[in-house]
Amino acid sequence: MEKSKDEEWEKLYSLAKRMLDENMKFEEIENHLKLKTNNEEIINEIIRQLKRIRHAIKTKNGLSKLGVGALFLIGGFLITCINFHANQSFTLVMYGFTSFGLALMFWGLVDIIG
Repeated sequence: MEKSKDEEWEKLYSLAKRMLDENMKFEEIENHLKLKTNNEEIINEIIRQLKRIRHAIKTKNGLSKLGVGALFLIGGFLITCINFHANQSFTLVMYGFTSFGLALMFWGLVDIIG
């Protein structure tokens, strides 16, 4: 009996994972799974697992964006300081790098927070 339950879980999980990869909403996935089985415990467990996976992926992507944004901010600061002390124009670097770095950092925070 337990083996068939595990097989059912695996089938439903792979179906739900494909649907998640197609960017379907969790409610749609849950409704589709309810058509396949009436076992609420399995459905809830699969949805929880999918939410954990999606959150982990979004967190990883968000941290990457935060890192690149921080590099742009640091790079812009360094170039601005060098150009300032060399009496060269630094306006484009200062505003361009800062704006792009902050935009990436906010985008990363949105991915992490949700």
